[in-house]
Amino acid sequence: MTAAIEISGLSKAFGGDAGPPVLGAVDLEIAENEFVVLLGRSGCGKTTLLNIVAGLEQASGGTVRVGGAPVTRPGAGKGMVFQQGALFPWQTALRNVAFAAANRGVPPAEAARLATDLLALVGLEGAGHKYPFELSGGMQQRVAIARALALDPKILLMDEPFGALDEITRNEMQDELLRVWAQRRKTVVFVTHSIWEGLILADRILVMAPRPGRFVLERRVALPRPRRRSDPELVALYDEVWSCLRDAP
Repeated sequence: MTAAIEISGLSKAFGGDAGPPVLGAVDLEIAENEFVVLLGRSGCGKTTLLNIVAGLEQASGGTVRVGGAPVTRPGAGKGMVFQQGALFPWQTALRNVAFAAANRGVPPAEAARLATDLLALVGLEGAGHKYPFELSGGMQQRVAIARALALDPKILLMDEPFGALDEITRNEMQDELLRVWAQRRKTVVFVTHSIWEGLILADRILVMAPRPGRFVLERRVALPRPRRRSDPELVALYDEVWSCLRDAP
């Protein structure tokens, strides 16, 4: 498979070289249309790594390439979804999504049509007239995903997008994301603290440990989707990942 993201010798220290290392010599290659989950405790560098791939932060050392080109800025084929949807509160759901399409040069009428189609794709058909305050947390995240897709990115970067949701809504959103991903195949890099979330979603899980942030376990999840938490193979993977997180220095 062709590499969508190539990370080589990536390091990051805040406050210059004298600062404590947040990431240390990280190497990673992600294939096109692969769903990769970065999992670890708070402070292990997951979000920092994602932000560097997104072009929101600069690395202290090493290289990141997307589609073979060095990452120098946000955008450029990358869409981002944060834990809080960061929607424009003064805009309707439809206009939030259409704004992203217009931002990449789509004419207004076409942007509105695309926004309508994307809201339907994420299960919000007929909700385009509603403002963020009129939407539940799960619905706001659906709008955020639709807005990211309106950028037509090849890569979707997701930083704990369901972390603030209740468990039932979170499970529903996991199913929804997989449905959308199956229809609009993208390369996905998904950050989470939840082992089960990673096991349900991922083609491949990378467990990170801190000081400095690095990969301490990599596992492919070859089970077909949808996955059941009671599946013995999935339970065994859970135990392995949990043991790694518990024992990692």
